Amino acid sequence: MKQNLFKIVFAVFTLVGIGFAMNTNTAKATSGDFTLKPEASSSSKVNIDGGFYYIDGDPGETVDLKVGVYNTSKESRQFIVYGNTAFTTDEGQPGYDKLKVKDPNLKISMHDLFQNNKQIVTVPAGKDVVVTMNLAIPTQTIGGFLMGGINIQPYHESAKGTVAQDGTLIKNKFSYSLPIELTQAGTKRDDVNYKINLVKPRIVNTMDGKEIGVAANVANTSNAFVSGLSSKATITKYGDKGFKKTETKDDQSIVPTSNYNYTVGWGKEPLKAGKYHIKMVYSGNGVRTWVLDKDFTITNAQANQFNKLAGHKPNYLWLYILLAVLVLALIMGLGVYLGKKGNKGKSAPSRSNNSRNRRRRRR
Repeated sequence: MKQNLFKIVFAVFTLVGIGFAMNTNTAKATSGDFTLKPEASSSSKVNIDGGFYYIDGDPGETVDLKVGVYNTSKESRQFIVYGNTAFTTDEGQPGYDKLKVKDPNLKISMHDLFQNNKQIVTVPAGKDVVVTMNLAIPTQTIGGFLMGGINIQPYHESAKGTVAQDGTLIKNKFSYSLPIELTQAGTKRDDVNYKINLVKPRIVNTMDGKEIGVAANVANTSNAFVSGLSSKATITKYGDKGFKKTETKDDQSIVPTSNYNYTVGWGKEPLKAGKYHIKMVYSGNGVRTWVLDKDFTITNAQANQFNKLAGHKPNYLWLYILLAVLVLALIMGLGVYLGKKGNKGKSAPSRSNNSRNRRRRRR
């Protein structure tokens, strides 16, 4: 009974989290002189109540996804419409604007499920056009969710330039997406499976600027999805009990069959070669906790390379101290040697005089 109750609570948490993550992305599609919104589909299998597309259909079925594109500018414009596969950004958020997404665990790409992908539409000034995308639900069992998005951007337009406070010219080419969540009706859903693929040195972007650190490549190898996770990473070093680096991040939402780079900054310290261990803990609103562990090694070559990139200069103080000790030892040794040699020189005449005195006495 308790196990069934846990599953129900976990399922509700998952669906609520999905809706929150999706709606966050949809809300961004409201600038750049055009707006997007999902339109009602002719299929009852498509739900747009959350501001995104939630599809619960039968294997082999084709559904229509409709998106309204409103041109708020004073000129007629063309837009290109793509259906893409979701990925996880290095901020730990779902992304939908890549044409090609690769992951060793990705078996079914949503990009390939669209039957009329890459449409170019013309929208008059101040008007809107509804674009229909046809998506085929795969016949293979998903075992969870497929995630993707309808991405729209101006077609053959130059990027607009804006000037930052420091006078830097920033060029923006607006691109917006409406998320898609697809599941198969009546199929069993897998559990999420997180793991650390590898850990390697990296220059990390922080609130204080760029600094040296490492990136842990974290993967969700299954088609399950839980959003809004809190996380904590702790790095320790073998043979150095005083070394410890930590990083916490909230709202981590790892897309099914995807991976991303979770960065941990080193602060002002340089990298040092050696064997390390990283422990990562993901928790979902008190419902679930996932603990990931992995050993990794930083080589001398890696440490030197990234310390140089980060502007860390080698510390030669120990070398200067060693040279000073050697020079001092050499001087002391030379002094002792010369002192002994001088004493031998003085004692030789004394012995000669003693011999002469003895000869005189014998006579």
